[in-house]
Amino acid sequence: MIAPYLRLVGVLGGCAAVLAGCARAGTPTAEVDGSGKSDSAHSSTEMQRSAFVTGCGGTPVGWQATAVVSNRDQVEHRYLVVISFLTVESTVLERTSTEVTVAPGATQDFTTETRLDPVTRPQSVRCVLRGVEQL
Repeated sequence: MIAPYLRLVGVLGGCAAVLAGCARAGTPTAEVDGSGKSDSAHSSTEMQRSAFVTGCGGTPVGWQATAVVSNRDQVEHRYLVVISFLTVESTVLERTSTEVTVAPGATQDFTTETRLDPVTRPQSVRCVLRGVEQL
């Protein structure tokens, strides 16, 4: 009878130890994603552009993703957009990097494609935006 309670105490103690090691909420960070930018600089950059996947589907030779990138700045920018093609179990099948040039105040659509054997590829593939970097 006591053994199940000891297991529960052990699990709760482990969770408390893990949570104690986490950073406290509200603690300022000097860098975001190792980019060397402060939180405020990173946030203002993110406010200047947005990107998202608008479509994901199979092709005769693989899989393709369609996406858009918006530039809300007053000057033209080039962006490097990374999209991963994943199985439903989140296994990475392929990752593509696409360079997109966007005019000031405009939104630019683009398509990126990966070659996957139509016979052995999964029936369902997810296209996930992994990153956007201003070049």
